[in-house]
Amino acid sequence: MYKKGGNFGLGEVSGDLSIVGDFTTIPVIDVAGVYSENIRDRKAVAEKIRDACTRVGFFYIEGHGIPQELIDNVFSLGKQFFALTFEEKMKVFVNNRPNYRGYTPLFGSGNPNKEGLGNANEAFDWGHDPKLNDDPNDAFVDPFMKGENVWPTESLPEFEECLSEYYRRLRSFSRVLARNVALSLDLAEDFFDEDLAHPGCSAVIAHYPPQAPKSEQFGLDPHSDSEFFTVLAPGEVRALEVLNKRREWVSAPPRHGSFIVNIGDQLQSWTNGLYISTMHRVSNLSRLERYSVPFFFSANYECVIKPIPKFVLKGTKIEYEEITAGEMYKNTMIKFHRIATTHPVYSKYVIDGIHDLAQHESQKHLRYT
Repeated sequence: MYKKGGNFGLGEVSGDLSIVGDFTTIPVIDVAGVYSENIRDRKAVAEKIRDACTRVGFFYIEGHGIPQELIDNVFSLGKQFFALTFEEKMKVFVNNRPNYRGYTPLFGSGNPNKEGLGNANEAFDWGHDPKLNDDPNDAFVDPFMKGENVWPTESLPEFEECLSEYYRRLRSFSRVLARNVALSLDLAEDFFDEDLAHPGCSAVIAHYPPQAPKSEQFGLDPHSDSEFFTVLAPGEVRALEVLNKRREWVSAPPRHGSFIVNIGDQLQSWTNGLYISTMHRVSNLSRLERYSVPFFFSANYECVIKPIPKFVLKGTKIEYEEITAGEMYKNTMIKFHRIATTHPVYSKYVIDGIHDLAQHESQKHLRYT
C-alpha cells in the first residue's frame, strides 16, 4: 500500500551519525537533549527530528534513558512465553479479546498466502487498560478499545509485572519525545499534552522464526503503523526493511542500545502529510530466531484525529478524514487478525460473537488499515 500523502523521502539524510542504506541513509539522533532544561538543547534535537520526519519517517535514537536491563528482561520473558506449549499460549488467544490483547499464533495474522497462511511470526499484545492507566480523569468512554489486558499468570507469574513496567517507562519517555515533536513542528511544546493525557498505547513482543532463503512469505506484511509514533526495540537480528521513494526496500539493521522510531498515521494526518508514515515490512532471512518489541504510542482513544489547521494551506485539499484514535486502531486490528477466524486450526478457538458489534461499527473507515 502506497500511503496517501506520504512522500517517502524527498532528499538524502547526511552526517556522520547515519546508517548507510538508501534514502540514502536512516539518521541516528541523540535525544538526550529532550530532557534538558535549556530550550536550545531541546530545539537542537527538534531540528534533527523534523529533518528525519519530513524525508524518511524513520530514525534511530540514542540517549533515551531506558535501562538496558529492563529491555533485556522483556526479551527474556518473551522468549520464555513463546517456548510455552501451543495450548498454553492459546489460553490468551488475541481473537477472544474485544480489544485484541493476548497471543497471536504463528501464521495467524496479516494477509494469507496461496497456502492460506499469514505472517511468519507469533506475538503477544498488551496495552492501555484500567490497571496501566495513570490519568484519574480517564473515563474509558471509547467504544472500540474497552477491555483489560490478559496475562499468562499461571505459566509466567512475573510476566505482567515486567511488561507493565516496560509499558510505563516507554509511555513516560514517549510523552517527552512527543513534546519535542511538537517543538519540531513549530508548535507549543505542550500542544499535544491534552490529547496524550491517557494515551491509547499498545506494545507487542514478536517472535520471527527463520524463513527459507527464497521465501516469498513475509515475517510481517508491508504496512504503516496507525499510531502517533512507534518506538521499536529491534532485538539483535537484521530483518526490518523500509520503503524509500523509489519503492526500494532498505534494510534498517539493529544498533545495540538504540531504539528505532517511526512516524505513524496519526501524526501524518495531524500534519496533513508533512511528516511521513512510511511503509515497512519484516523478512527474517537470517537463519536466526528474531525477537522484537515495538511500543505503539497513540493519542487518547477518544481523540479525533484531523489535520491541524496551520498545515492546511489556503486553497489546498484536506487529505485525511476525521476519525478517533480508538477506531483507527481497532480497524487495523480487525483486518490484521481476520485470518484466524477462517483458519482451520485457529478458528476452533474463536469465541463466537465476541467481535460482531465492533466489526460492524468499524466498517466505514477500513481504509486506515
